[in-house]
Parts: sequence; C-alpha cells; structure tokens
Amino acid sequence: MALDRLTSMTIFRDAVAQGSLAAAARSHGLSSEMASRHLRALEKRLGVRLLNRSTRKLSLTAAGDAYLGRCTAILDEIASTEALAATLQASPTGLLRVAAPLAFANASLGPAVDAYLKEYPGVSLALDLTERVADIVGEGYDVALRLGALPDSAMTARKLAEFPLVLVAAPGYLVGAPDIVSPEELECHEVLIYTQTARPNRITLKDAAGQKVSVALTGRVSASDIGILLELARRGLGPVFAPLFLVEHDLREGRLQQIMMNWTARSLPLHAVLPNRFLTPSAARSFIEFMADWFRG
Repeated sequence: MALDRLTSMTIFRDAVAQGSLAAAARSHGLSSEMASRHLRALEKRLGVRLLNRSTRKLSLTAAGDAYLGRCTAILDEIASTEALAATLQASPTGLLRVAAPLAFANASLGPAVDAYLKEYPGVSLALDLTERVADIVGEGYDVALRLGALPDSAMTARKLAEFPLVLVAAPGYLVGAPDIVSPEELECHEVLIYTQTARPNRITLKDAAGQKVSVALTGRVSASDIGILLELARRGLGPVFAPLFLVEHDLREGRLQQIMMNWTARSLPLHAVLPNRFLTPSAARSFIEFMADWFRG
C-alpha cells in the first residue's frame, strides 16, 4: 500500500527537529515501525538516503540537509494555504454566481437578496435569471434555485420552501363563464397552460377528504413563461394555475380571484442545487442557509 507523501515528509521533518524518529512517531500517533516505513518510502521515492540512523541519534546526510529546507518550506506553505482556506470558509467573501427562475426572482427574490447582501458585505452576487434549466457545472454556477420536482441527479439539492399552486381568473372572466366548482368543470374552460412542467395538459386535484381527481386541461394559449399567462389572465382570457407567491398581490388588489378553493393542486417545491456535494464554498453555503431561513419565515 502506498504511503501518503505529505505524511512521510512531515515525519522526516519532525524526526530531525525532535532528534528521534520515535518522538516524531508519538507526536503523530504512529508506531515507531510505521514512522520508519514512512521514512524508507520517502528515501526510496527520492533515490537517496536522507538520515543516518543509529540506536541513539539521527544525523542528516548531505542530500537530507538539502532536502530538509525545501521540505520544510513546502509543508509551511501547505499549512498557510489551509489556514487561508479556513478563514475564507469562516467569513464568506467573493463572487457568487446564482441561476434562478425569472418569474420567481421578480416576484420574491429581491427582498431576500437585499437582506442577504446586508448581512454578508464581503459577497458579490451575479444573478442569471431565466426560465430555462441552467447547466450548473457547464456554465460555472455556484448555486441554482429551481422550482418544481427535480430529476435524479448526482448534484446536491436542498429544499428551501414549498409554494401551493392555485387556480385564479379575472373577476370579469368569471361573470360570464360557466361555474368552476369541481375539477370536471374545468373541461368547459379554455385554461391558460404553462408548458414548463412534466405534464402541462393534465393536473391532479385533491379535496379535503383526500379524494384525488385528474383532469385534462385544454386551451388556445400555452406558454413557457408564466408571466405572460398571468397578464392574459388579468385581461380575462381564462383561468390559470400559478404559484401563490406570483399572484398574492393580484389577489389583494382584486385583479384576480382564487377559484375552486375546496380543491388543492400540488405544491411547487423550491430547491437550491449545488454542482458538488463536497467542498461547498462558504459564500454558497451562507446563501443557501440564509434563503432557507428567509422562506421558512
């Protein structure tokens, strides 16, 4: 089994400093035999003898003396680099590249980003807002916020929140349209259909007793952007299923009205997705923790 080179170098340096291979072994929690194996492996790799060893003392060879200076400098540089990395992890700094859905960002992300940047003044944000699914690894994002069910992936994901889908329509549309009380009555309406889902033309609804009904959605307009569908809904072109965070203001102002309230559709989960499950940058970790607390609140 190959021995770790940095451990071997450390054993060599500490044996010289402490005047004993056994002392160096003890300081690292190793047996004397294991410390000797590390030294022999290092000498074999270098092709030179580094130490003259007797039962009572160690002495450097000429090659060992030359190697000791470089070895010590390398180990000190590694220690310094690790200390710097630990400092950066403790205090988030630098540029954080985040991809997020455009409609969600416009509706809900602004106040959260404002609060995050005030709490972490060392972090800068580059936000890429789009309705397409960003290639996190290929495009170099640190974090992606994604709405909806996630496909199986090797990437790490954390659920931040869930938003209910609600059925809304303009009051003017509802005046002259057939009633929408039960799921089956949706089939008499031209629904505005959002296409960025696994099954755009079908939705499953559940009542208070847990009964589920799956209904087909038909309509003359479908779009990949929920924003245009909401604008058309406000103009009275038909009902639309939308996440509650997008329509809360319209509901308060009376531009839209929630209908079929005794039936609930699925909730829309919000996930933070990372490109790697190890060595998460401190800025990315702080962003995810902050957003989880923000939307939980």
